[in-house]
Amino acid sequence: MRRAAAALLLLTAACAGPEVAFDRSYDFKRVRRVGVAAFEGPSGAAAADLFTHELLASGASVAERGRLEAVLSEKRLKAGGALSSADVRRAGKALGVDAIFLGSVTQLAPAQSFLVMEPRKGSVTLESAQPIGAGRLTRSPALGAPGASVLTSSAQVGLTARLVDVNSGAVVWSAHQSYEGFDTDSAMSAVARSFAGSLAPLWAPR
Repeated sequence: MRRAAAALLLLTAACAGPEVAFDRSYDFKRVRRVGVAAFEGPSGAAAADLFTHELLASGASVAERGRLEAVLSEKRLKAGGALSSADVRRAGKALGVDAIFLGSVTQLAPAQSFLVMEPRKGSVTLESAQPIGAGRLTRSPALGAPGASVLTSSAQVGLTARLVDVNSGAVVWSAHQSYEGFDTDSAMSAVARSFAGSLAPLWAPR
């Protein structure tokens, strides 16, 4: 019980809110409808879907992502992979949205577990645990394996997102957050929810 509570405490400590920057002169209340493009990086489509879900849950009007991706993909091909401010403006106006969210998955590491053998004499052998990386670790006894324990690293997710106004092509909001959770899906969902929550004081979606 104490180990479970300690693990929960460690994960809670890793759940600080996002780092947010925004244009204080921008009128966010005029944003009535938004689009969410697939994030760049591994599992970028999943990140965009989760962010879309959280935006809808907060009351935002979100354009269907398939249509947005079709328009943006065509423009990426013409631009050699990069999107210009003009491309974002044209895509936004074609879909009738006021702003478009773009983003990146900057970190994605699943939770990992390792069986660690403890010799009768000497220190714990950690050779098999080297791939863990920088994630937080929890340790618990290995049931049915006397003298052994299970070392588990938390899942790690990092996301960045930015909101681009389709009229000016300017970035008016940007956020970044790294999060550690029990698995990548729940960690990514938590970041998406945090991003949507940070927008709530700024705009009045309908």
